[in-house]
Amino acid sequence: MKSYTDLEQSKKLADILPLESADMYFIGHQSIINPKEWEYGDTPKVRGKYIAFDDKRIFCPCWSLSALLGVLPQSVRLVGTPKDSYWYCECVNGNNQWYAGFGSADNPIDACYEMILKLHEEKIL
Repeated sequence: MKSYTDLEQSKKLADILPLESADMYFIGHQSIINPKEWEYGDTPKVRGKYIAFDDKRIFCPCWSLSALLGVLPQSVRLVGTPKDSYWYCECVNGNNQWYAGFGSADNPIDACYEMILKLHEEKIL
């Protein structure tokens, strides 16, 4: 089962969510072949209290399921199981109700990610 947002999702979320809400990070370094681009590792590291920066490395925040749930409104419900072929996320705010990831997310990370994008479009996050 997927445990954290992938690099593309993480880059998108970094533009939407507070960076402090991320509990993991990808480490990148400048590409030797294409110096204007950054290459990232496949597996993020858990965020600690101290991250060393230097001029050859850059960090991309990454979110676990717990961190994603932490940025959603309190009335959120994830529906699905690891055996299911889909997951969806339901979010209720007063009389408004949103669904995201239904039929397309095969894990809870992707369902939460889709919900965050939807709530951002609605200017709720």
